[in-house]
Amino acid sequence: MYAPHGTVEKERSVITESDREGTNRVGSVEHHLCGVGSLLLAVGFAVLFYPLLVELTLPLEVLATTALVSAVVLVWSVGWIGFELLWEWRAGRWSQ
Repeated sequence: MYAPHGTVEKERSVITESDREGTNRVGSVEHHLCGVGSLLLAVGFAVLFYPLLVELTLPLEVLATTALVSAVVLVWSVGWIGFELLWEWRAGRWSQ
C-alpha cells in the first residue's frame, strides 16, 4: 500500500525564490559548451601525444586500438568534468 510522505505544500516550500526565477538553473548550453570544449581538448591531446600513445599501447597488440580510444575518452570525460566544475566556480554557484 502506498503511503505518501508530506504534502504538496511542504514540497513547494523548499523551492527558493532564485530557483523560481531560473537564476540558479544550469542551462543545456553550458553543458554543450563544456562537452565540445573537452572534446577539442581530447582531440588536441590525441594529436600531440599520438606517437607516445602508440608506443605505450603497442605491447597490447590486438587491444592497442581499444587502449588508444579509452585514453582519449578518459581525457574527454575528465576534461568535461573539469570544465563543468570551472564553469560552476566562475558562475558563483560552487558554494551553494
